[in-house]
Amino acid sequence: MKIFSNILIIALIGLFSSTYLFNLSPIDYRDTIEIQTPIEKSTLSLAADKKELINPKSVIINHVSLNEEVIKSVSDNVFTVDVYKESTLIKSGLNDLELVSPSNNMTISINKDNPMVTTLDISQEKLDIEDGKYNLVFHSNLIADSKESSVTIKVTYDTEGSYYPASNVAQSGTKGLTLYFTTENADTLIPVTRFVVEDKSITRIAIEQLQNGPMNSGMKTLIGDVTNTTYNNGNVVIDIPSSYVSYNNGSTGGILSHDQFAKTIFAIDKYWPIHSLTFTVDRKKVDTYFHGLSSEEINALPNNEKDYLLYMAYKIDGRYYLFDYKIYPEQVGIKSDDTIEMKAQKMFDAYSDADIPYGINPIPENIVLRSTNLQGSMLILDFNENLLNAYNDKNDLKHMMIDSFIYTFTSIPGVDSIKITLNGNDLINFVDETDLTKALYPPQFINPEIVQETND
Repeated sequence: MKIFSNILIIALIGLFSSTYLFNLSPIDYRDTIEIQTPIEKSTLSLAADKKELINPKSVIINHVSLNEEVIKSVSDNVFTVDVYKESTLIKSGLNDLELVSPSNNMTISINKDNPMVTTLDISQEKLDIEDGKYNLVFHSNLIADSKESSVTIKVTYDTEGSYYPASNVAQSGTKGLTLYFTTENADTLIPVTRFVVEDKSITRIAIEQLQNGPMNSGMKTLIGDVTNTTYNNGNVVIDIPSSYVSYNNGSTGGILSHDQFAKTIFAIDKYWPIHSLTFTVDRKKVDTYFHGLSSEEINALPNNEKDYLLYMAYKIDGRYYLFDYKIYPEQVGIKSDDTIEMKAQKMFDAYSDADIPYGINPIPENIVLRSTNLQGSMLILDFNENLLNAYNDKNDLKHMMIDSFIYTFTSIPGVDSIKITLNGNDLINFVDETDLTKALYPPQFINPEIVQETND
């Protein structure tokens, strides 16, 4: 028995230590494992016809793809929408916006020549939101890749506004002073024209009117105590008391109060020449004031501050006001060797390209500047036929657009007036009380104050 045990052990040792190769019969696993062939990566993405809209009723968004793709709709809602005001989410997951929705289980083929087109109702009534500027983020329910499944469109809703046209006519026995007041949010200065009786030095009157404040309760003044204002051969000196600390408090308030003084004083040059503006504190010169402005910054308003100004709209309590926004040439690609015509085109493009969160573009988006032509110092602006439909029967808003054109394009050095044409022809009877077949010069009195603006 022991002999057989030893033989068995020797046999097992030989088996496991053997160097022979054992050829096993192949086994076919094809019927038990599913092998998937890798498919080409999806290129499905979104494209919007417009990225910035004013008072839209609808928007078109396309599903596009570089390759042939077949997708299956599993929902009646192609998109959901999130609504942001600045960076705050105010509405999320809005749906049922499609004017025509695909049915459940509908198969759709998309390629580069055949996008899937969806029109969505984004009217202010449908979204149920107030006037303002918003970012609408559209999320596709058909795209799995989160990076490609959304698109953002900037939208401005602005309704029920009126505009009081600029003019050259002062009320009898008065002078029209252009006063600058800040908005309630202190984001810009708004020029308004106040008609006053000249019963003292006009520079003193201007400062007093700044101290009195605006008629519209949606604006405010930053001008308080002033010791004295003198005018001597075009040189203005304003003395302020050190006891009034508000001029020096806060970067926004300090700089805006200085600019409110300066822009108002230099606007007097329609009546009196203004060559310089100097500030003193307790009748002494200061090296810095207005929250850190140097004496050079305090006492000068460079001539080029009047160059390249874009006139945008600001709505306060249902009224539109035009205000100037400084455009620096490099900001819009204006070069020193550009012709005036080229500069004019770039200024026009700035209406839609400039990112001014508090400003409303007074020019409807479908208006195209076809060409510009300088004749002497008059700039001819030729527009496409969409100009005829601008603001439809809103005569006051047509005036707002025309006024903006005049002020903006005459801020280009070398231009003192403009003329507006349509497809090369004179524009006749487009707006009441203004002959557009002649040269248009900047009106003296912008944003005239009216009695109804008086605070309660």
